[in-house]
Amino acid sequence: MIKKLVIVFSLLGLLSCQPDDKFMGVAAGAAGRYIVTAYIDAGDTLFSLQPGSTGYKLGINKIDIRNFTVELTARDSDQLAMKITYWQNGIQSIFNKQVSVQLTNSVYQFSLSKNTTVTAYDGSVGRFSGFFYERTIGGEFRIPGSGASATSTSNDIIIVAQPGR
Repeated sequence: MIKKLVIVFSLLGLLSCQPDDKFMGVAAGAAGRYIVTAYIDAGDTLFSLQPGSTGYKLGINKIDIRNFTVELTARDSDQLAMKITYWQNGIQSIFNKQVSVQLTNSVYQFSLSKNTTVTAYDGSVGRFSGFFYERTIGGEFRIPGSGASATSTSNDIIIVAQPGR
């Protein structure tokens, strides 16, 4: 009798399993953690990391930031949550946004919703390279800087990142 119940419950359990599309869709291919290797504001590289023998070493850091990452999490089969995180002067800052994603040739191409104040947007992750690139003109995200970057009126921001290990 117990053996029959175990079989019945096992079958019911298997039948109730539904595939989770957000882990099988295009968004899952781009999801992951990326280490920012360049942050460029109005054509001025304010932050960069250089590849070293044991990981990345600091290159340029005009804005005194550390632990700069981009994390992409699948929210639906074609939707990603993007979380940009960095530390500046001992304070952690986090910026979140949602992007749509589609696979075009060998590139996961991102797009923003129609209800955005961004003038131009280009975001992507290479399917095989894992290379993350984002250029935003007129967006909300900008790291406060010092010197010339603090007085810049441009909102042309480029972020380049590599897959985290």
